[in-house]
Amino acid sequence: MKIVAKTIQLVSLAVVLAGGQLHAGEAKTFKDKVIVEAPAKWYGVALSTGWDSLYMFRGVNVLSHGVYGDTNNYGSGIQWTNVDLTWNITDHDSITVGGWLAFGTQNTSYKEFDFNSSYTHTIGKLALSAGYSFYYVFPPGFQLYSHELNVKAAYAFDLGFMSVTPSLGYYFNIGPDIASGNGTAKAASSYMLLRVDSNVPVYKDIVAVAPWIAYGTNFQYNPRLTSDGTYDFYNGANTLELGFGVPVKINDLISVYGYVAYSYAFSNLWGTTEPSTVWGGAKVTVSF
Repeated sequence: MKIVAKTIQLVSLAVVLAGGQLHAGEAKTFKDKVIVEAPAKWYGVALSTGWDSLYMFRGVNVLSHGVYGDTNNYGSGIQWTNVDLTWNITDHDSITVGGWLAFGTQNTSYKEFDFNSSYTHTIGKLALSAGYSFYYVFPPGFQLYSHELNVKAAYAFDLGFMSVTPSLGYYFNIGPDIASGNGTAKAASSYMLLRVDSNVPVYKDIVAVAPWIAYGTNFQYNPRLTSDGTYDFYNGANTLELGFGVPVKINDLISVYGYVAYSYAFSNLWGTTEPSTVWGGAKVTVSF
């Protein structure tokens, strides 16, 4: 998780479509969405740039103290830019490809580039999506990368005064394995995210509030610190996340968005020094 066509519903899922107005949450959260739309033309372009006070990805504070050479006591934020191109094949089918480039703010040596692609089919208010992502991290001295497949489903409920969109995303890491020295996660590991997004208009179609709640389940994707001081890859509860976003439409092309979020880790996850984490961020999007 967006394109320029008329947006009917926001769907929280996992391939950032950053051009949507109602994005929420975890740094890469801006990359973890699917949007259900009624295409008005055959293409869409969305360019976003933003900042997050911490780099939270799937419940982990990626740039926490001591990780990738970071010397900040709590962790580094990121500055990122994202571009997405969408082809509306039919009124119910679309293909999106995009790139996401991020730089550490306190940890200035950290850089990351992601390529995302997805195919989305809508059936009424139900959105079904399948995609591929490539992650490439290049801090000084070594490079890490991974290939990922994902599937997502979301359904938008219109309650009149607000919309509610529950969604389920599943992310499968193809590899390489982290043990090879080049992988970002264990090969054949996966992550599942159950999320509920809501949108409440405050002033016409210009200002809204967008709270969300999400629950992540780990399938050997994020390692945790054990009692003997080593890390193991486990199956089970990962994190519970709560967030509150405020999307503002400036005009037909430009929108801005700000959010604050809280995450609670059920295990002592790698890189996440405290179970409770609070962070926030903002972005500007131009879409046409």
